[in-house]
Amino acid sequence: MRTGNRGFTLVELLVVIAIIGILVALLLPAIQAAREAARRAQCSNNLKNLSLAVLNFESGKKRLPMDFDYSTYVPQMFNLAGGPQSRPGVASDPFRSPANRQLHGGGWIIEVLPQLEEQALYDRFKPFVTGTNKSWQGPKTGMNANDPDLRAAIQVQPPELLCPSNGQYNGPRADQWPYVPGTGNPIDNTPVTVATTCYKGNSGDGDFEFVPGSTPMTPPGYYTYNPPIPCYIGTDCFGLFWRYTYYKGGVKLREITDGTSNTLMLGESSPEDGNSPAWSSDGDWAIAGIQINFQWMTDPACIDSSTGGANAGKNGCYQLTRGFRGYHPGGVMFAMADGSVRFISDSVDHKNVFRPLATKGSGDIPTGDY
Repeated sequence: MRTGNRGFTLVELLVVIAIIGILVALLLPAIQAAREAARRAQCSNNLKNLSLAVLNFESGKKRLPMDFDYSTYVPQMFNLAGGPQSRPGVASDPFRSPANRQLHGGGWIIEVLPQLEEQALYDRFKPFVTGTNKSWQGPKTGMNANDPDLRAAIQVQPPELLCPSNGQYNGPRADQWPYVPGTGNPIDNTPVTVATTCYKGNSGDGDFEFVPGSTPMTPPGYYTYNPPIPCYIGTDCFGLFWRYTYYKGGVKLREITDGTSNTLMLGESSPEDGNSPAWSSDGDWAIAGIQINFQWMTDPACIDSSTGGANAGKNGCYQLTRGFRGYHPGGVMFAMADGSVRFISDSVDHKNVFRPLATKGSGDIPTGDY
């Protein structure tokens, strides 16, 4: 007797499709979690390599790498112990003298390129960051020189400076201060494309151009000293990297009296802030006066009335963007001053744990978990 091949009934086909849908729904989160775990591991590896590059640099130079200011303002002297701040400027700054003109605007990442096995890239920067008559302020002979090879070199994007979880904001980009036109900023009339960094040095728990008339607890997410201490423009600061570290000749490891395992060296940030060019002294440090992963994009101070969207460059907003942030669920990755890498939760106690971790010699020891 002949028998025909029996096919699937409609009900059976629908059951199979439903089972496949359930399996996909179960597997997709696991796949996404595995991918994020891989991205987080790569990010941790990047931070480890950067911190080792800094420590290897220090081993040879007996100081941490430095930032060289790009502005016309002399360093200010702050009372880091707190209290009234008269903020007098230094009487003289040899780096700004007409005979030297050494403030090329470059940052600490340039100094450690050889330790990152990027010697060839460092050699392209070297003519613009060594010796005298290398100045960001006119005539432009520093890291803003209108030189074809320099303009090509600053676009080279070392992969070790990028976090894969931060994909949509990674460089090179043409929207990063100070490589965009602006008041008092001697750059071209059009934005300049530049590599970016997702990792910045810890400048401590001071503030960044705090809004006059505000208190250190407002706007939300801002927790710093009262009166404020914007020591990123100072002769000394609470952390390890800031825009004027050149003036003191860089931070020495012996200054980290709170302990290298208790002090942040580097942490994650994001070029979403419009201020993360890899080679600039104004884009390679962040402050711990802002809580980690502070959501500035939804803060009212950052909403542009003309577009309805967030504007990082808006006055009152850019002060909120200079903190540490990452795109890993639940927290941000940091490298400590001893070279170890830690993941610090969004829920960390900002005052009693995170801020003490950001100071190199305050005597404050974290009093909670992190």
